[in-house]
Amino acid sequence: MTKKVAINTRHGGFSISKECAEWLASHGCPIALDLLDTHTKLSKADPGEDWYGGWDGVRHDAKLVLAIETLGTARASGEFAHIQLYPLRGDRYIIREYDGNEGVWEPDDIRWISVP
Repeated sequence: MTKKVAINTRHGGFSISKECAEWLASHGCPIALDLLDTHTKLSKADPGEDWYGGWDGVRHDAKLVLAIETLGTARASGEFAHIQLYPLRGDRYIIREYDGNEGVWEPDDIRWISVP
């Protein structure tokens, strides 16, 4: 089975929608439960508080990947995000970002310089 990693493919930064957080929470994801709890507390303090679904977990989290596959990109992505799933060729990756737009590098993507 190919492993996948979630990345944001537009400027604005990686975030998940409230619907995605609720889906994840209903499937026992503690990170999503914390996000929803924090949002509830902030909303009580400031009723105008907007949803911000900052994700602190690993991007290859199986439940996160399943949520994105189930809901689709549009429904899973936060307000300023466009989440895509990147299929990994191996078991290691680095996410690099510029202004929130992300890309994935794997070990064979790196041109190493050998020192004689």
